Amino acid sequence: MKVIKRNGEVQDFDFSKIEKAVSSAFIACGREKTPEEFLQNLNHLFGMFDDDYSFKVEKLQDIVENQLMYENHFDVAKAYIIYRDKHKDLRFIKERVDYMDSYAHSGDNAATSSETDANANVAIKNVANLDGEVFKTLNRQIQRYRMKKKLKEMFPEVAEQYEKDLNHHIIYQHDEASSPAIKNYCEAVSLYPLVMEGTHGMDGLGASAPKNLSSFCGQFCNLAFLLSAQCKGAVAFGEFFNVFDYYCAKDFGPDYHERTEELASLLPKKTIGETIHQYFQQIVYGINQPAGNRSYQSPFTNISYYDSNYWHALFDDFYFPDGTKPSWERVSFLQKDFMKWFNRERTRTMLTFPVETMALLSNGSDIIDKEYKDFTAEMYSEGHSFFTYISDNPNGLASCCRLRNEIQDNVFTFTNGLTGVQTGSANVITLNLNRIIQDWAKEKEFSRDYLKEHFFELAQDYKQYLVSILDRIYKYHTAYKTLLYETEDAGMLNASKAGYIKMNKLFSTIGENGINEAAEFVGLTCNYNKPYMDFCRLVTGTISEQNKLHSTNKKFQFNQEFVPAEGLSSKNYNWDKEEGYWVPDDRVLYNSYFYLADDVNTSVLDKFRLHGREFTELLDGGVGLHCNLEEHLSKYQYLKLIDFAIANGTSYFTFNVPNSECTNSNCHHIVKTPMETCPKCGAPMRQWTRVIGFLRPVDNFDKYRHEEALHRYYAKEVK
Repeated sequence: MKVIKRNGEVQDFDFSKIEKAVSSAFIACGREKTPEEFLQNLNHLFGMFDDDYSFKVEKLQDIVENQLMYENHFDVAKAYIIYRDKHKDLRFIKERVDYMDSYAHSGDNAATSSETDANANVAIKNVANLDGEVFKTLNRQIQRYRMKKKLKEMFPEVAEQYEKDLNHHIIYQHDEASSPAIKNYCEAVSLYPLVMEGTHGMDGLGASAPKNLSSFCGQFCNLAFLLSAQCKGAVAFGEFFNVFDYYCAKDFGPDYHERTEELASLLPKKTIGETIHQYFQQIVYGINQPAGNRSYQSPFTNISYYDSNYWHALFDDFYFPDGTKPSWERVSFLQKDFMKWFNRERTRTMLTFPVETMALLSNGSDIIDKEYKDFTAEMYSEGHSFFTYISDNPNGLASCCRLRNEIQDNVFTFTNGLTGVQTGSANVITLNLNRIIQDWAKEKEFSRDYLKEHFFELAQDYKQYLVSILDRIYKYHTAYKTLLYETEDAGMLNASKAGYIKMNKLFSTIGENGINEAAEFVGLTCNYNKPYMDFCRLVTGTISEQNKLHSTNKKFQFNQEFVPAEGLSSKNYNWDKEEGYWVPDDRVLYNSYFYLADDVNTSVLDKFRLHGREFTELLDGGVGLHCNLEEHLSKYQYLKLIDFAIANGTSYFTFNVPNSECTNSNCHHIVKTPMETCPKCGAPMRQWTRVIGFLRPVDNFDKYRHEEALHRYYAKEVK
């Protein structure tokens, strides 16, 4: 007979270990020794099992408890149960202490050393992020207990299935282990409460509203940390430049943008332009500092730029508390000034946040505001790294590492945000599409070879299988958001209480991961071809259709997103590989785009097509194209790619050329192209690129994402 230990190790059954534990229980009850008859009966009971039979440790202990009760040793049974619980607690503590030692002494970086929910935004290991890491296992247990309890109240038929779906890895609850508290995921916030009352609504300290630019910048940084600590993901500030301008006009006068060379102060001697840059620096360097909350990460922050048509559509009816209105001429000046300053600053220090998005309004054939179209291409050609969102409707906006946000029912993405609409994502549950399609095939007894020939004949059956899983997910989402509403009612969600977000505008997001691999499983090729497009539209169309059917209550709205899956991609891949599912042998993780990031044969133009309307129009949460290039293009080439994006309906994209940072601390030279050796001092260069959505050093990536990054294809030309 074999015993399966808690760590999965298999050992021969040893009755003496059972005897020792039982004897301790009898002694605890005042008995001198364990009755021989009981030990004989117990040994006989175990002897009834075949030699090749395997027990888990917990099952063995259950048998002992039952036998004690059967022979009326009730007091001993109680002592034995207490013994088990005590040792369970000790095992948990020992496990956590062992993990702390492993984390501290491992040569791996913070991301690879993380047990779960790893993040490349953590630069170094220290006691602050260790605090966050050590309790992730317990956090997950608490979250699952609360979810199962709420599901038993609301949807008892799926309460047990919830944990089964998680453990079977067909779904993933994002950042489940980050906190024992129920928090919303990401939020796009209005800055109006800050202008009205300062950070009082978030920290309760009674700070008054900012009176000048200096006060605003200080409180803005505080607000970014306060908001970030009380959600799981990103915080977007779409009104940033409007409010920055408001305080600039207070300090320097309403025509400050025309007087930037005038002195703003004598001691020290600084012009208005220099003073504005000083405050840019204060904010940017402030939000790039790590904090103790969220495992010593910098707060994930986003800001938005707008062309004139976009801005006027969004803010023409906007008024500040004193009755003044933002000025487009001044806001436009600040947007361009900040973008140029930030680009220059990244040649001095590599900075991750804020993630920037340029919002451009199209008439269907071209960008209406030619000045901002030209400026966007110019900034790309100068090596700046930001996102572009193109829409033919000002009701839509995007920011951050992906996706879009349409300010209407059923459309928001957790990683984006037009702020001022006080919205965000309540929760994200992602489907492992490669495992799901293989579970369906196994249930129906379809071989892979058969599906390669007949999948589309069976597509409706697959669709119904997917719908059956979605039906459960809507209940999981509803339970989670109900817990959020209860937390809000208890006054514990300050972002909502203070007016930065509105809870009923938080969307419950269904994410997708492994769609490329699912397509490959049924014999499709992941490039620009109709069968692959039909497969992708079958998946996204089914989810879109079901989201609309279930978004009937304004308190519970659903959308879908092709999630970045920074860490989840490798988790899903390895879980599936270890459990015997088919996975591509030439990868270490699942893909995060509609094309394969390492595919040398998919051209830049095809990548735009693959992220155009044919593939993405049903993704109301959207998907982001990260176009990897070996070197920067000319302004003219970027203008042509913007035109190509409009023609193909590619709404959200960025161009990613790796940056290089000298590892010599006395040199610290930075160039906006990939280089192995520093041209100034000859020292090795450190590579920075997008882990998925935000810029980080490649050596901060976890081991799987690091390996994937080494095999990404960076196009040498546009064709």
